[in-house]
Amino acid sequence: MGKAEDGPKPTILTFQVEKIRLIAYLSFWGMCGFAIIVSTFTVFPGMTCVIDGVDKVGKDCTDLMRIFGFNNICANWDYAPATQLTGMVYPIFEYALLLYILLDYYQINNDILNGIFPAEKEKLMKTMFWIKIVLTAWFRMIFICKVTDGPITIGTLTISPVVAHTLGFWGLQFGLVLIAFENVLYLTYRQQGMWGFSPASTVKLGYLYMVTLACATVLKIIWAGSIFAVGSPIIPNAVAKQVDRAWMLLAAVLPLFFAMNGMKKDPPMVITLFNSEQRK
Repeated sequence: MGKAEDGPKPTILTFQVEKIRLIAYLSFWGMCGFAIIVSTFTVFPGMTCVIDGVDKVGKDCTDLMRIFGFNNICANWDYAPATQLTGMVYPIFEYALLLYILLDYYQINNDILNGIFPAEKEKLMKTMFWIKIVLTAWFRMIFICKVTDGPITIGTLTISPVVAHTLGFWGLQFGLVLIAFENVLYLTYRQQGMWGFSPASTVKLGYLYMVTLACATVLKIIWAGSIFAVGSPIIPNAVAKQVDRAWMLLAAVLPLFFAMNGMKKDPPMVITLFNSEQRK
């Protein structure tokens, strides 16, 4: 046993930051798989509708299909009991992603202190950090603002439930674009290769990835926004469907491989905790 005069003994925490990201994205897909199972057995069998005089059942009767012309992954948690049950699983993804954003920020901040990352980017990184935290936390609104709810009235402003539900997802989309931008910026200054590519080629591919993801995100928002604003899409639904699939690949699948690469090459983060004074 150490004596009091030896000073406070620290608690040492070791994190592999990219492992936390891998856990976050695996948690997202685990949540999606859970929602698909729940909705397949408890929601869609009981959904019926008539479209153009033809009786339909299941996913053909969702609000997303009615408004947008196709379903995306969200359709699997839009209706009870999938909404409530998936909402109970969702925090695993939310907290893991928030933890990754936090640790990634402090990892970059430490690189700034050690001259690895340019100090003039510190304010930008701090601003992006708080935006990502808020947008990720607000993604939970997809479970609070359900498509089956009535309109939301705030003073003289009335927001349809589908719009309110979609806004939460838009926030996460923008947040993931910021994460991609930060990751590419990080690759640029660390000059780190990936998957056998040289550092220079990796940076070029990184910027191509970031621009493609940003464009896909903008197209998704313009397409859905035009439906909300004027009642019809300015981008054909068939094109929007393919953009939506491409966005999922870029934003939710490829980061799994980025994380696995980072786990091999990035050093672990070590956090030391101690009380500044001895307890009395």
